[in-house]
Amino acid sequence: MKTRLGFIATITAFLLVCGVKVFSADPPDWNLLFDECPDNQCGAPPSGGIGGGGAGGGPLIVSYTWGPLFSVQEDIDADGYNDEVDNCIFIPNDPSENDDGDAFGNACDHCPQLATEDNIDSDGDGLGDACDPDRDGDGVANAVDTCPEVMNAGQLEFPSQDDPDNDGLGNVCDADDDNDGIPDLLDNCITDENPNQENSDYYLDGDIAGDMCDDDYDNDGLDEAHNGIPGVDRCPNLQSSENGDADGDGIGDPCDNCPYVANPDQADTDQNGKGDICDG
Repeated sequence: MKTRLGFIATITAFLLVCGVKVFSADPPDWNLLFDECPDNQCGAPPSGGIGGGGAGGGPLIVSYTWGPLFSVQEDIDADGYNDEVDNCIFIPNDPSENDDGDAFGNACDHCPQLATEDNIDSDGDGLGDACDPDRDGDGVANAVDTCPEVMNAGQLEFPSQDDPDNDGLGNVCDADDDNDGIPDLLDNCITDENPNQENSDYYLDGDIAGDMCDDDYDNDGLDEAHNGIPGVDRCPNLQSSENGDADGDGIGDPCDNCPYVANPDQADTDQNGKGDICDG
């Protein structure tokens, strides 16, 4: 008896502290006493009611159970099943309808015929990853997709660009695109194989590209001939914004040892900086 009286006194004191009129004729407002959405974090109920369309969201049913423990029982989707036992909390359903026997009822199960632990649907197409033939939704089946978890639809049109190292992984999910053993994050030529990472002009300000993929060795903004592709820089080893060729011999004036006399061979027998043909 003393224990019961002590319990009642404790509950009464608690309610008084919380501002509830215990001995009032008016019943207390339990929603003011117990806030199941602190700081308004629950948001507004979904528009359109339970089935969508129209204004006004579905009702939020809350009940309070007294006993050895106090608990708040919510039924967010108002289907008559408390969230604690509802296997589709946000979709009205009968929890017994669960063909695969996992933790998700048929109404919200992305793979209703295949038991899964996470029910994840990465591409949002309504099919869970575990039963989706195209998990990333790029139009390429998982079995032939070079990046089954990352969209790369261009792999069919441009296979050589998608997987240049032919390792079966597309560039968007390949940590080493050129398969030279150097991770892309550290590789100075991501798509050109260069395991030694040579970079002859590393000392030039702003140069980070290795020789294998560097189209501008002197960092002057003018590309040199590289990998069979013609360049425009007439002084590939001299950083200069001047790229004229007064004598038309293919050597730029800033680096031509005879800028006004054509000498494409740049012969300089005495190595005095003047070409033989113009060294009087």
